[in-house]
Amino acid sequence: MPMPKAGLSALLVAALVVTGCSSGSAPAPSAAPATPSTSPTPTQDLVSWMDRVCAATRLFEHKPKAPKPEAPDGSMSDQTAEHFAIFQYMELQAYLHEIPEFTRASIELLEDPGPEPVKGGAATIEGYRTALRRLLPKVEKYRPKKAPDDLPQRARKVAKLVALLRTDGPKLADLVDREPALARARAKAVNCGPDGMFPQPGEGVPTPAAAAAPPSTPGR
Repeated sequence: MPMPKAGLSALLVAALVVTGCSSGSAPAPSAAPATPSTSPTPTQDLVSWMDRVCAATRLFEHKPKAPKPEAPDGSMSDQTAEHFAIFQYMELQAYLHEIPEFTRASIELLEDPGPEPVKGGAATIEGYRTALRRLLPKVEKYRPKKAPDDLPQRARKVAKLVALLRTDGPKLADLVDREPALARARAKAVNCGPDGMFPQPGEGVPTPAAAAAPPSTPGR
C-alpha cells in the first residue's frame, strides 16, 4: 500500500534531524582556568634593602653633569646680564657642593645596610662603598671655600670624576638579574625607579614624594 506523500515527507524530515544530531562533532572541552601566579611577594625587609642600595648607588647610574656657563645675550641690559652671571655662578657653586654631599651620604647608607639578603649582596655593597670612599676626597678638594673665579674649571673636573665612577665589585644590576626575589623587591622600591632621589648626609634613606601616602580628603 503506497504511503501518503505527507507521511513520507515527515519521515524524511525526521531522518535528516536524527542524522544531523548523530553525525555532529562533540563540543570542544572548555579551556582550563588560568593558574594564578605563584611568585611570592617580597618581604618589606627586602624592599627596604633594595630601596637603600638604589639610593646609595644612584651616583653610579645617574651622573649629574656640571652646569655649562653661557655668555649673556647681547640684547640683555647690563643689570639683567649681571643677574644672569650671578645665577650661573650660584649653579656652579651648588654643583660643587652637592657632589661631595651626595658621595658622603651614599657612603653613610652603605655603612650599615643590614643583613645580607642574598648571596653576593655583601660583596656588591663593598664594591660600591670602596669606590665612593675613593671618590670623596677627590671631589671634596674642588668644593669652593670662598669665592674663587675658577668655578667652571672645578666643575668640569668634578664632572669628569663622576663620569669615570665605577664600582670595585659586582654590579647591582647583575645581582638583581640573578636573584628573582631582588627583582621583585626592586619593582616595589621607590628609589629604584624614576622618582628616586640622591641621599643627603645625616638624613638616611630619602623618601621620594611618590612614596608618601596622599592626604585624605574629608567628605563634604
